[in-house]
Amino acid sequence: MKIELILIMKDVPTFATWPIWDEEDINLVTEVIKSGKWWCGAPKAHEGENVWKFQEEFADFHQAKHAFACTNGTHAIEICLMALGIGRGDEVIVSDWTFVASASAVASVGAVPILCDVNEDTFLIEPSKIEELLTHRTKAIVCVHLGGMPCDMEALLKIAKTHDLKIIEDCAHAHGSSLQNKMVGTWGDCGTFSFQASKVINAGEGGAIICNDDDLALKIYQVLDSGRLPGRWFYDHFAYGSDFRLGEMNAALLRTQLKKYPAQFQLRNKNAHYLNTKLKEIPGISPQKRKKAVTGCANYVYPVFFDPDHFGGIDYKVMYKELEERGIPTDACYPPLHKLDLFQNMNLLPNIDYSQANWGKDNTHPQNFPVVEKLHRNAFQLDQRVLLSNQEALDYIVEQIKIIQKKFSKDDME
Repeated sequence: MKIELILIMKDVPTFATWPIWDEEDINLVTEVIKSGKWWCGAPKAHEGENVWKFQEEFADFHQAKHAFACTNGTHAIEICLMALGIGRGDEVIVSDWTFVASASAVASVGAVPILCDVNEDTFLIEPSKIEELLTHRTKAIVCVHLGGMPCDMEALLKIAKTHDLKIIEDCAHAHGSSLQNKMVGTWGDCGTFSFQASKVINAGEGGAIICNDDDLALKIYQVLDSGRLPGRWFYDHFAYGSDFRLGEMNAALLRTQLKKYPAQFQLRNKNAHYLNTKLKEIPGISPQKRKKAVTGCANYVYPVFFDPDHFGGIDYKVMYKELEERGIPTDACYPPLHKLDLFQNMNLLPNIDYSQANWGKDNTHPQNFPVVEKLHRNAFQLDQRVLLSNQEALDYIVEQIKIIQKKFSKDDME
């Protein structure tokens, strides 16, 4: 076994590194430091300009009317919920397969996340499962563009219109993704983004919100900036808000990273298309489906389902071990939200009635989430470094998955 592993590692190609940076990043951040203008309060002579410029550039990139930079992607969702008037006792439908923040942000405003199963092909929230979860308390849907793949927004908008619901698009993975050439984040009421260290546009930390509605934009601004109004005295506060502002150094780095991103976006899509074509030739391998209406995908990660019947019955733990031993960059799949201790033990805000939620030790029934249960047992994700690498690296991955399949196939084991 040791000899086999040494031989494998010897032949591992070089994968791209992350993050990607150059002298332009260093120079602009250095310029901010030397200026002494490190924050972005109401524009004055002693305050910086990078947050304001980044907001304009990010809005332009996403073909949106308004963009607001904030502290992180989790806060971005919280800000949107507060700006939309969603709070104590309201229910919000959230995909069951996502990072915890998509749902914990709902809990943070006193609302109750209601978890929805996903589509077996796309791994995204399944619109046909939403209506059975609706009650008179339902106020919104948080749809998550997992892996950068756009959700079925036409179906979600139809549900929202019928039941008078708001839609927040969680675009933490989906910078620049589009459906029918319309950018994600502009389909629903607003879209939220993350710039945490692993995200496709990276400033270590940071977040953003985009929207096209002027009234909602003003409410977002007030929630984000301590209830202030644009152009008014700094110590006037007109509504409830908190301090979710982003700093100048992060904004400077985001501006240079955003300039590099379009070329990276094209490479990600090219490599994802190549992998889709090659991996689909392997029996039992099903990459996240990209529907024809998808005109661009950020490809934050590359999710894949593998049928255990074609891999000797192994689960994701064995598959990850095999991939990692072969030097293939991977990214852990999110555990289904309904399985997290946080929700199993209802360990959220005090004095909120969670008894009607479809999770918790007494309420969670795996049969309510059959697809995500199935996917999670036998799915893996390739890290974004794969999608920024060359074709030699992609071919290596395809060949190694074939070897893993042969190693564990029933015929080989008999």
